[in-house]
Amino acid sequence: MFVIDSDKYKVIDISHTVVPGEDVDRPFAIQKALLQDKTFRYDVLKTHSHVGTHVEVSAHFYEGGKSITDYPLGVFYGPGILFSIRERKVTDKTCERVIGKEIQEKDIVVIRNDTGIKLSKQKVYLESDSKLPTLTSEAAQWLAEKKVKMLVLDSIRLGEDIEKTRKFHDILMGKDVVFVEIVDNLEEITKARFFVMSLPYKVQGFDSSFCRAIVIEER
Repeated sequence: MFVIDSDKYKVIDISHTVVPGEDVDRPFAIQKALLQDKTFRYDVLKTHSHVGTHVEVSAHFYEGGKSITDYPLGVFYGPGILFSIRERKVTDKTCERVIGKEIQEKDIVVIRNDTGIKLSKQKVYLESDSKLPTLTSEAAQWLAEKKVKMLVLDSIRLGEDIEKTRKFHDILMGKDVVFVEIVDNLEEITKARFFVMSLPYKVQGFDSSFCRAIVIEER
């Protein structure tokens, strides 16, 4: 029987806790209800697919793009590498200098903001002029050429403006790279390499999905 030996491995929950009503732009409301026999309760959710920690796939960006269920399950888990960001503008040269020697094909790249500049999960996506570190189109092209399969993104901007943000998505999602956004606790990762799992809810036609993202690293 396969088990994860807790003496050898540490499981890190990198998922963001969703608090209903916290974010007006990304609503999550719970409506209480009862089944027909009035004895068992269930919850009706009013939300959308980009609330809390979520996986984004190409249907989010392309008309007729692949939805969540069009991807093999193996896309959403695998070996990961930590990419620690310590500067405001991240280019292909930054990528090469920081992880160029360690990155491997099919890696999941966990990009952690270590600049000390942080914003709330809401403001990251609302303030286009924020001082957060920015991944450039050149960085996206570098990652695409390395054939990574997933990006896990901390408080980081993808492109300096809307046009460049679309270009960043286009470069990587055009190669079927999936994104995991709105994560927490990346500071708990202490190893350069580890295992990552971000399994989406299995809904046909979904452009993105809530997920519970974890990292498993050696102690």
